[in-house]
Amino acid sequence: MSLFRYSGLATKVRAMSGKLLKDEDFDQIGSLDSVPAVIAWLKRKPSYAQILGKEDENSLHRGQAEGLIMQSLLSDFRKLYRFSNLEQRAFLDGYFRRFEINCLKMLIRSLVSGRDTLSDLSEYEEIFSRHSAFPLGQAAAAQTMEGLISALQMTPYGNVLRRVSQSSSRRLFDYEFALDMFLFRNQWKRAKKDLKKEDRETILQSVGTQIDVLNLQWIYRAKKYYNMEATEIYAIIIPVHYRLKKEEVRAMAEAGSVPELMAAAARTKYGKYLEKESQPDLEKIGTQIEEAIHRTMLGRNPYSAACLDVYLYQKEREVHKVITAMECVRYGLPSDKIREYLS
Repeated sequence: MSLFRYSGLATKVRAMSGKLLKDEDFDQIGSLDSVPAVIAWLKRKPSYAQILGKEDENSLHRGQAEGLIMQSLLSDFRKLYRFSNLEQRAFLDGYFRRFEINCLKMLIRSLVSGRDTLSDLSEYEEIFSRHSAFPLGQAAAAQTMEGLISALQMTPYGNVLRRVSQSSSRRLFDYEFALDMFLFRNQWKRAKKDLKKEDRETILQSVGTQIDVLNLQWIYRAKKYYNMEATEIYAIIIPVHYRLKKEEVRAMAEAGSVPELMAAAARTKYGKYLEKESQPDLEKIGTQIEEAIHRTMLGRNPYSAACLDVYLYQKEREVHKVITAMECVRYGLPSDKIREYLS
């Protein structure tokens, strides 16, 4: 049944996957000497040609360039949406929350720092108007956090941000953590409630792994950089346990040092990823875990929502790496250092 429902879409995704950038492409980007050169190079790639083709790379400012590159992800989302049936579109509608929250985080960073947003959000208005009730124009026009919350009062994000603004801790981390908590709890509930069995198991694996990775990384940062107590750490953990058992989370949160934390992490289901590194870094290993799980998902269930979830994950990673590489080129970093940042 799933083969019948997904055969056409899986074929479409395979064709689009063939246009994703390879490691050697990023090596070429890292060897370029300016941002205009990066844009000119991207113009020759099928997945960016339509977005960037008519642009003058020498006159684009940083925010415009990043906004256009992000548009390639949204453009691919739109292609998949047009090709999907009603059931598959229901999954994509839930996935679009990621884009809403990414834009919202950019706006919050701008308000907290007092600087303009790096990306030009006006580039996203068309697709947001088609796929979302998120008031992007009103939100982008907000000059204060109160104004942003007011613009979002008819969305679930208004209450999420209001609770943070009325609390005793109103750092950027607090706002972003609250949004991540909302996103992953929402996606976990939607997957359990709205998806059919084959899709539900696959998407729960994806979302569950991302939750586990975030919890691992937040515990690691809390111990390494802030020396937080266990009671403080429990407050920043997403209360969903996929492969990380409650007692394993407790052992890591209550560890007396970073080496003790890493020893506890090595005893979890994710310990095999730590064994591969002489000096394991949970920041980088988190990406390795997510990439391995997504490869497994697609291999086991190619005719399911996995084909959508995995492609969008890969494209999102690609866009992030392109923007990171472009920023490294802008600062004149050597190619080997850029490769290190992208690994």
